[in-house]
Parts: sequence; C-alpha cells; structure tokens
Amino acid sequence: MTIQKTSMTRRRFGQLATAGIAALTARPAMAQAGTVSFMSFTYAEEPNKPHVQKLLDGFAAAGGKVEAIGSAWGDMQKNILLRQRSRTLPTTAQIQERWMPSLATLPDIVNLDDILGRAKLEAAIDPKILAMGRVNGKTVGLPLITGSVGMVANKEVLAKAGVEVPETLADFKKALIAIRDKVPNSVPYAPATKNVNSIPLDFMIMVWAHGGRIIDETGKVLINSDAGRATLAFMTELMKDRLIAPELDRPDSRRLFGQGACGFYADPPQARGFARAFSGRGEAADAFVLPIKTPVLKAGDTPHSIQWGHLVSAFKGPMMDGPDSPGAKWLNYLISDAAQGTFPPSLSALPVTRSAQALPVVTKDAFFSNWKVASGTPLINEIGIWSNAPELSTILSEEFQAAVLGQKPSDAAIAAMASRMEASMAKRG
Repeated sequence: MTIQKTSMTRRRFGQLATAGIAALTARPAMAQAGTVSFMSFTYAEEPNKPHVQKLLDGFAAAGGKVEAIGSAWGDMQKNILLRQRSRTLPTTAQIQERWMPSLATLPDIVNLDDILGRAKLEAAIDPKILAMGRVNGKTVGLPLITGSVGMVANKEVLAKAGVEVPETLADFKKALIAIRDKVPNSVPYAPATKNVNSIPLDFMIMVWAHGGRIIDETGKVLINSDAGRATLAFMTELMKDRLIAPELDRPDSRRLFGQGACGFYADPPQARGFARAFSGRGEAADAFVLPIKTPVLKAGDTPHSIQWGHLVSAFKGPMMDGPDSPGAKWLNYLISDAAQGTFPPSLSALPVTRSAQALPVVTKDAFFSNWKVASGTPLINEIGIWSNAPELSTILSEEFQAAVLGQKPSDAAIAAMASRMEASMAKRG
C-alpha cells in the first residue's frame, strides 16, 4: 500500500475496532462444553487448511474436541486484541514468533509453565526454539513449527534466464537483469513492498547482507549507517530497473514463484508447500524449489537468515484451567510425536521437539538438509523482539516505501527511519 493508504488505515482503525468489537460481542457461543477453540491463520490459508484439519482430526481420534477459527495472518493480531477487549478470546491461538513481545502483555494470556510444566517443556524442546515463546521469563507461546526465513530460488526460472545461483549481491543483480530480459512478465526478485508486517523481514535480510544492523540487542538504532544507506539505495535501484515490483505481499510472492514468474524471494521452509499448491503440480514442484544462501556483499562473507517459527498461545477460561483441562490436553497433543511428526513436515517446516526432529520424515528429507545449509547463521528478528514492534515495523515500511516509490531520496528516508525509530524506542523506555 502507499504511504497515504497506510495513514488512512491508521486513522480509520478506531472506527473499525469499534465495529469489530460489536461483531465479536454479538457472535454466539462458539464451542460446546469440553470443546477447545483454536484461532489459526494457517487454517485460513486455502492450500494449508487440510493440514490443520488433519491435526484436528488426530486430536479428535485421541478423544479431544477442537473447533478451528480461521483468521487471515494480516488480521490476526488485531483480532486477538479485539477479542481481549470484548472477552471473547479463543482457548488457543496460533502466533507468529515476532508478535510475542506485544501479545505477552495481554491480561488473559496464560503462563504455560503452570499448565504444561517448565521442566517438561525444557526436556522436550531445544532452548533456542523454546526461547521464541518466552517473554520476561515466562513461557507464553508453545512452539509449533520452526525454521528460518531465508532465500529460495526457482531453478526453472534461473535455467530459462541462463544464470547460476549468485553468491554476491553484484552477481544477484546480474541474475535479476537476465531474468527480467529473458523471462517475460516476470518479477525477478519478489520482496514484500506493501504489507507493514512483511516489508521489515526482506529489508532486514538485505541490511545484514550489506553488513549492517537495524537495532542492536540494547535497543540502539543503527540503521543510519553506510550499510543502511547502501541497502535502501540498492532496493530503490532494483525498483527503478523493474527487478522488484510495487504492491507485493508475501502471498503474491508465493504465487508468482509457484507459477514460474519469479526467480527469487524470501520465505520460511514452507516455501516448498506453497510452490506445490500454487504451481498445481503437487510434489513434482519440489524439483524447482531450491533453498539458497542469501547473496552477500563480497565472497566469503557469512550469509544470514532470520530465526522464525509459529507458536500457540493460550488464554484464561474454563477450557484452560489447569494441567488436566481440555486445553492442556490439546497443547500436549501439539508437541506429541503424532502431531510433530506430521503437521510441520506437511507444511515443509521443521518440528520443534527433539524427538520429532530425529524422525525419518525429517532426517531423510533432502529439502530440510539443504535448508539447514542454506540458512547460514540465523539471527534473531531485530524488530520483532521489542514490545513496540508494530510501530517500528510501520516506521520502517513507510520510509522504505517512500524511497523505492521515488517519493523521497533514499538517504533522507534512512535518516527519517532512524530518527523516528529512536523516538519510538525512547517512548517505550
């Protein structure tokens, strides 16, 4: 969306929120006695809905009852906040890892250490994965699937353009030019250029590739640097040369990639599942999905990807009132081998438990092995860890859009991005 549209959306949010609360309050009781509710953005994705249904059916076969509530990924945070206000929260909800710091402040979120047992969780799940759901020492998100956000290449598109997998950013741009010139109606590289929740990931990966940082672990804003300015200038040049496109969000990139109209884009390992769906070729599409190392500034630099995962948070209510409650049984099922050995791999994602990661469905899958190599050194999401992450994401996206759409010089956009982020970080204390 353009900056003007983004601003309009913010001005209208109050009206939308009021209408949304009224609609939620008017909703009839969702579940029968003993039925756990699960709000899920994966359930709202048509290609992936059957995989969630299979998960629900597995729990039903074990004697449980779950009602799924679909909510689009882009609306998920807003819907949870509205339901908190109207006291219509579901029993559980699927959460993106970078939403945890802001959602952890909800009054009704449950500390899963009390429900599942901290020692049990630490025995089952690697500390680095478990850390995605921990805020201020409490486990408020149960890891469901894991992996990283990294670069994938479409081997068939690269073959049509006559290019190899690039190692450096200079080679990357040459490859994009070849795709533009030899693959008609294509978007050579498809980073998000529209959604304020998606743009920061692609920009972050490119900042790291240029040797820079956005915000460090102490909260110091570092984006107004040579690397930051070079990154935005690089992205602006790609737009000018028609090597990236305006008005793209991650779902658009996935569709272009699956349909052979995109050479490169960044996604979690779920990229393979989306390629299968959008190509219409099923598992035959696996042949063109190639995880690659993110191109770097100069040969020999360390490539990076972004730590990534989905979690499940629980909310106070009769279905989640202790270790023996229906909600606790649902959460325990989600980290069982029965669930972890089927659900994450069906999405081309990695299981979160040690035992499931050792299953043949993971260890014998060449795609997972290639992904691990291509991910380089995954780094934590520099924006997502802060409680003011939504505001930081909006600031970054607005200034990014201003530069790539030609509304502001890239250096001026970086300077504004830095000053606005510094003000946001100072406000949060």
